[in-house]
Amino acid sequence: MIASTKGITLSSLRYRESSLIVHVYTEEFGRRDYIIKGAFSKKSNKASFYQPLNLLAMEVYENPSNNLNMVKEVQVLEPLLSFRIIPQKSMILTFITEFLEKVLREDEVGNKEIFEFLSFSMIELDKLESKWNCFTLQFMMRLSNYLGFGIENAEMLIQETDVTGYEDQSIIKAINQLLNTSYDSAPQFPLQFRRQLMDIIIKFYALQLPNFGELKTLQVLREMATISQRRKKGEVFLPHLIDYLD
Repeated sequence: MIASTKGITLSSLRYRESSLIVHVYTEEFGRRDYIIKGAFSKKSNKASFYQPLNLLAMEVYENPSNNLNMVKEVQVLEPLLSFRIIPQKSMILTFITEFLEKVLREDEVGNKEIFEFLSFSMIELDKLESKWNCFTLQFMMRLSNYLGFGIENAEMLIQETDVTGYEDQSIIKAINQLLNTSYDSAPQFPLQFRRQLMDIIIKFYALQLPNFGELKTLQVLREMATISQRRKKGEVFLPHLIDYLD
């Protein structure tokens, strides 16, 4: 049957010479894989529609028994222009894309609340002109509420992860601040402090999702941030390197 749905691109993979296989989280059907034939043909610009975390309006051939369905029509629902021109945001998207691939189950039916949260968060990130350093922390903690194991407060998070050495009230205060402030008014913390917070959140997800595994892009982000910190101190000279995390 032909069905209309909104979707958000998770990832894509070139298939043969001119086709594209895309992984999309749809509002109506949850995670779906689609093949886009002719996406790279000379007369088509369809491949550009499926950039990571693009918001789409789609007409699809939906058959639940098929592992790979087809897209009849697609339009970009809301252009997220800053993602393509601000390197920091581009790296944030790379991390979030890998994270979502791990936490959004393939057997899950459509969940409009999850889709609306993802859409809202991407639009808010696009609007941010600064203060995006803590976006991923807030995003990960808030998404947990839609996955059935929500983080209610800092004390609960620390207890669940059973981490030691975090009795310092500054950690407790920071987590609660991030949980209770909007993306555009998030407090700003030093790089090493944010890394501690990220490690706690990742451990929490790993405990909830046994197959969570390692986030490969996280190490890349941290290496980039370390180099940038050295550049700021004058230890290296990399004029075109942007500080992605600090």
